[in-house]
Amino acid sequence: MKPFFVILILIGQAAYSQDIRTINAKAGFTDYCFSEKISSVKLFKTGDRFSEPVIRLNSDETVTLVFDEFIRNNESEEEYSYTIDHRDADWKEESLIVNDYMSGFSENDINDVNQSQGTVINYRNFVLTLPNENVNLKISGNYLIKIFERHSRNLALVKGFSIVEPLTAINASMIVPNSMPCMQQLGIKVGYPSLRVIDAYSNLKVRIRQNSARVPDVENPLPAFIQSNNTDYTLPDKNVYSGGNEYRAFDIRSLLYNGQGVAHHSFSDVHRVELVRDSERSDYASIHDINGKYMIASENTTDPDTESEYVDVLFSFAPKQSVEGRIFLFGELTNRSVSDRYEMLYIDGSYKCIVPLKQGFYNYKYVISDKDGNLDMNTTEGCFYETENEYDVYVYYRLPGDRYDRLVGYRQITSR
Repeated sequence: MKPFFVILILIGQAAYSQDIRTINAKAGFTDYCFSEKISSVKLFKTGDRFSEPVIRLNSDETVTLVFDEFIRNNESEEEYSYTIDHRDADWKEESLIVNDYMSGFSENDINDVNQSQGTVINYRNFVLTLPNENVNLKISGNYLIKIFERHSRNLALVKGFSIVEPLTAINASMIVPNSMPCMQQLGIKVGYPSLRVIDAYSNLKVRIRQNSARVPDVENPLPAFIQSNNTDYTLPDKNVYSGGNEYRAFDIRSLLYNGQGVAHHSFSDVHRVELVRDSERSDYASIHDINGKYMIASENTTDPDTESEYVDVLFSFAPKQSVEGRIFLFGELTNRSVSDRYEMLYIDGSYKCIVPLKQGFYNYKYVISDKDGNLDMNTTEGCFYETENEYDVYVYYRLPGDRYDRLVGYRQITSR
């Protein structure tokens, strides 16, 4: 084992712990993995692993959750079960009972499990598709999947998806903000010819995500102009987002040669990869990214989900100036939340982190959390209007007396 891997693992075990849950809650992040045995978590509309997990109510569409569990020496294999909660527009608990939003069993086991084949690191691949023969979801809105270790009842993973009943027409477009050269602004108009809207301020809620993640410190938009059967949410100083920069990337689909972003590869007991050292970015990175996502893939395999190797990947970040706060990896590979397991630790002049990752193509960024738990990505990545970002617009509907937020509109647009 290389010395820096030994040093980093030892320091990581002694790293101080801040209230990670508070940081994530403040940022509005809802997805989180609690178990260090679980990796390669993806949730998507079935058939497209790059899609958002949004499906239509009462359709044949489904969402698929996949994840791996590491099989370690002297540890028994876990059995996992899941429950499903309905959540409001802000992913908070609602006063519904299970029978209000689903039929079937309230808790079920995950039975679609496959063992890795011919890999150095042994793991099991779990697949869950919803709705299924045990679970039928009856209403629109946000849903949170909770994965439990079945015997201990420890919460291992939470992931969210949405079901939409398309009763609105969403017109969304990009606007160049005045005097804000690195920002991006959304113009949004919502039409609802078949909905009874008494008060657009209280009956409708618009929520926006950038690159699949909720954006901290951006207010939820309020109506600017209300007309018959449509509402305009476009104001000069609202719906303004940091353009950021394109995601960094690396390619470990092959272990025979160094792919994009890889500086060194070695093997003793496991495969290890050292990425090219990163630093702050002051210029726009004119590259094609996949907006923070990742793709599981490996050469010369027929089933990447069970035949791809796990690789210990060393990330290194060497800022030119001192950084106040904690630095974390961020992207779909971290469940788009911050976690101790993805924290960069300062060693020998740079921040480092080792993450076991399955072979594939990955996007990532670095984010700083200050002493108050505020997240900052502009310091590490830069901010540019030219950046290509995905924006997801969700429209929720609730009349007085209703007990839950219906999702009545969804649309995705890109900034260019």
